[in-house]
Amino acid sequence: MQSIKNIKIIALFSSSLWLFALPSKSLADTLHLAVASNFIAPIQHLSKVFEKETGHTITLSFGSSGKLFAQIKHGAPYDIFLSADLIKPQTLIDDQVAKPESLVIYAKGQLALWSRTTKPLDSLEETLLSTKRIAIANPKLAPYGKAAEESLRHLSLWDKVQHKLVRGENIGQTYQFVYSKNADVGFVALSQVQSQVKENQTEGQIIKIPSSFYSDINQAAVALNRTDKAVLAESFMTFLMRVDTQAQIAQFGYITVQN
Repeated sequence: MQSIKNIKIIALFSSSLWLFALPSKSLADTLHLAVASNFIAPIQHLSKVFEKETGHTITLSFGSSGKLFAQIKHGAPYDIFLSADLIKPQTLIDDQVAKPESLVIYAKGQLALWSRTTKPLDSLEETLLSTKRIAIANPKLAPYGKAAEESLRHLSLWDKVQHKLVRGENIGQTYQFVYSKNADVGFVALSQVQSQVKENQTEGQIIKIPSSFYSDINQAAVALNRTDKAVLAESFMTFLMRVDTQAQIAQFGYITVQN
């Protein structure tokens, strides 16, 4: 009888601990993330995982890294910035806008040339010379646009294709140009098209751009000084770099710390 009573007490105690482990609605908080356009699909998935694990809420804002950077410099109410490069988060640290100890490289991006055609593409150079419209993100705002320019210069094609370029503000808009067939091919993040083509969510042909053609696309994240949710922001950054999270990021077409 005594043992049964002890079991009940232990069970009640364990239940109480479990309840205290999860934030109540009054304690749950919202974390606002500014996220580079190339990382939309992964962060939407990862946010749901984090919300389920913690009970907190993630709010997402997307745009080119350059545009988000400018918004942050002007006081936009973000807690964390997930950029498509390392330079902008580092600049925010140098300007004392972001926390230096929070800086992490959460992924390394890969560039691809994508067309919605079902016919096999020619070689990279032949495709670029024969096509009429080439979508590219603004190299001054978007790291993937900068990588696309570097690739075209590597092939000595930058000047030759100027009249063909359809410029988007960010890599998301570049993707839409090709998807809507307002461009025949486009330089996009491999992660944007790899899984969709494999799963037949969209049609098309992909040419992966050799990484030697462009500078590393080291995608860095940083917590901002303005956040009043420093502990929660740190928790998310830890989650972002966890082995299982990094494995999920790799499935979206990125090179990660683990591989």
